[in-house]
Order: sequence, then C-alpha cells, then structure tokens
Amino acid sequence: MASEFEGVRFVVEDLGSSPLAERFGVEAYPALFVDDALVARPQDFHAWSGPETGKYVPWRSAENRSRFQDDVRRMLRLRLRGEELPSLPMTAGPAAPERLPELTLHDLSGAGFRLADLAGKPVLVELWATWCPPCLDTISWMKTLDADRVEIVAIAVESTPEDVRRAVERIGPPGRIVLGNPEIEAAFGGIAAIPALFIASPDGRIARTFYGAPPDLHHTIEQELARLQNQAEPVRQSIR
Repeated sequence: MASEFEGVRFVVEDLGSSPLAERFGVEAYPALFVDDALVARPQDFHAWSGPETGKYVPWRSAENRSRFQDDVRRMLRLRLRGEELPSLPMTAGPAAPERLPELTLHDLSGAGFRLADLAGKPVLVELWATWCPPCLDTISWMKTLDADRVEIVAIAVESTPEDVRRAVERIGPPGRIVLGNPEIEAAFGGIAAIPALFIASPDGRIARTFYGAPPDLHHTIEQELARLQNQAEPVRQSIR
C-alpha cells in the first residue's frame, strides 16, 4: 500500500515507546494514526473484553483485512486533499487482574493445576499465539530463565490445538503450556494485546503487566523477576 501514496511516510512504532500512543492513552495494539489523528483503535481489531463488535473483527478474516486497507486508503486521500481527520475517542481497555485468577488450568498432557498452587516463587504468565512471531520469540527466550526460581505458564489463544502442539514440539518451551478458552481469557481481562504477559509476586499479586512486545521486553522481565526473587529469598530462609 505504501507504494500507492507518494510522499506519505509510513512509520511503525513499538507499544511502550510511541509518543502518540502515550498521548491518546493507547495501552494495547494495533492502533493507527494519520498525522495526529487516531483513526483506528485496538478494539476495532479484536474483542475488547466483551463481544466481538470491532469493525475489523475477526482480524484474521481476509474480508476484514481488505476493509481495513480500503479505509486507510480513503483516509489518506482525504488528508492529502487537505481535509482534517477527527480523532476517535479512546475508551478504557479491559482491566488487568490484580491477582492471579482463581482458575484450574490443564496443560497439554491433561494434567490439572491451580494458579494459586504456584505461590512461593514469582509466576510468569504469557498469553501467546502460534501466528505471532514476538510470542514465539518470547516463549523460546523463556528457556534462558532459571526454572527453579520462576513458574512459567504459557496460555495459547487464537490458535488451534494442532498448531500449538507443533509450535511446542519445535520450540520446546519451559513450564506449563495451556490451551486458552474464553473463560481463561476473561479472567485475565480479555485479550488486550498478543502477546500479553503478567508477572506475579510469590504471594500471587500481579506485579507487572506487559502488552505487546517492546524491544526491551525480555530485559525488563528479567529485572522484574530478579526483584521479586530477591524479595522472596528472606521468606524462604525464614521458612527453613
């Protein structure tokens, strides 16, 4: 599409490092701006903690992708003619949970476990999808973490069981791999972005939430885990 519009500069910004996104309170992705106007919001592309009512939902539909491209062309032509584009209002996104949800999950082998039973060390939960390159990069990177000091739960969303099993076989990620469902997604506040990562302290409180994959994501996760692990160490020593 970029080749159709001579003189138009197309810029991709990472969530968490975009001044425009920060100004408009955009905390998930994708979002589209034309100059300083917000013309497409995250809830236009995916379910926003509720019914799938966004105008490009489901995003994986070829028809909806084509509709989005036509809308972008129309808005760019209006702007090139000198017309002003009004900004859309940015509504509040789904609220992230304050604690690990009271859920019983099942890993790919069928074994059940409760998130509450993982207390005692930091817990890293990722909502990921097989079609999302940053997600696959992160679950592969998780192999560098010390499994004795952090619990890892990777919940696959918007992915078929067959694709999930193939990805797991290829990557060999650590921790527990779970097939997501609407109940699990709702418990984590809906799918505000893919990937979405939650770091919980050893007592189950959500300490940090990450939507999207900024360039420093892995480094920031390591720092947060180290902080929580250092806090947990005196507790372990007192138990002994």
